Amino acid sequence: MPTLPRSCLLLALAGAASTSTSCTLAKPVVCAVTTPIYVLGNANGCSCDPRGVVCGLVAVAAVGAAAGLVTGIISDINYLTREVDDPARNLHDPFATNLSEGSF
Repeated sequence: MPTLPRSCLLLALAGAASTSTSCTLAKPVVCAVTTPIYVLGNANGCSCDPRGVVCGLVAVAAVGAAAGLVTGIISDINYLTREVDDPARNLHDPFATNLSEGSF
């Protein structure tokens, strides 16, 4: 019986995770993209070294992904305990659960 290569299996799992409505799976990925956008949107411009800006944006994306994971787990718990109707409310906000107001 032929086996699928590991990369095909990982691609299938990534596809399933990206279409999931679960905040635990989707929110870290979404927040890794949106957090640097929020930071750039709130910046008043700077004359910095571009390498430092890139490193800063990577660090902010990592913080957004970590915060999105934590608040995604909390949002899923809120949805499973039927405290909210919408599991994906504030999906884009790394520091807000589906019960709280947006932080940006």
